[in-house]
Amino acid sequence: MALQAAVAAVTAAALLFTAGPAPAQARISVPAQPRSCQAPVRACVARLERTLASLRDRLGCAHHAPFPALYAQLQRALGDLLLRHPGLFAEPGWPARDLNTAFVHRYLQAYAADRAGQPVPEAWRIAFTAARGGGTNAGQDALLAANAHIQRDMPYVLAESGLLRPDGTSREADFNRFQIVLDQAYEPAVRDIAARYDPLIAVADDRWNPVAGVTAHELFTLWRRTAWAQARRLAAARSAEELRSASRAVESNAAAWGTLLAAVRVPGYDAVRDAYCHGIRPPVAHPPRTAWTALPLPLPAELRTP
Repeated sequence: MALQAAVAAVTAAALLFTAGPAPAQARISVPAQPRSCQAPVRACVARLERTLASLRDRLGCAHHAPFPALYAQLQRALGDLLLRHPGLFAEPGWPARDLNTAFVHRYLQAYAADRAGQPVPEAWRIAFTAARGGGTNAGQDALLAANAHIQRDMPYVLAESGLLRPDGTSREADFNRFQIVLDQAYEPAVRDIAARYDPLIAVADDRWNPVAGVTAHELFTLWRRTAWAQARRLAAARSAEELRSASRAVESNAAAWGTLLAAVRVPGYDAVRDAYCHGIRPPVAHPPRTAWTALPLPLPAELRTP
């Protein structure tokens, strides 16, 4: 309990890692934030899907919308898998309800803070700033938010929720099995984002992806692996300095990825995707392939090959 309290304290302190308050934005209400859920697992998942879909719908064509759209599809895929394969997880109440609910809450908490002009962690600041305009496509906006959520938020949520079961065995296998949910949600999410927000996302060669040669599936796999490694470091901390060092590693890694993903901009593309979302459906202005220049992928020290 002391460690969990310490991790929570570091998480709160990390909210101050920011470049300053967000600019004023149109007022869009945030759905009630689900901090926990005591209902059966599938009911909790359905509740989270409704919460995220509600935020998606309230955002309309705002560039923040692709991520809750993706996240709602993820919850739908999770509910479907739990129905068809009830034995998917050894401990379904942990990944699908407890961890899932706390994780969604962390995103809504960051979103609400940004809308209120309050400080947010640097990875989220990068994502939210890009979503306010500047030549990114809807796929980039989704990836930027996914990076902040997976690589920045998830290590803290994992460490707080516990990496071990009550009997002392690791929960890593269930955490890894959640990748099946992401794999099932990916294609429907891409189709949904392309239909709602940006036709560029339907391009088969992943021209929308600023990390050339690395698919979104591979990114999510790498990011989740990183998150688990970072969570283990947080949980293993035995002093305040070790905990601060582990937290700094989480923040800097997520921010480095955010900087990379936000680096590619196509001036004027905001107007293309906005017109499409509002139903004007102009011809797709594909950014030149040469815009997606391969860059070195940031990796935390514990995942680097010696």
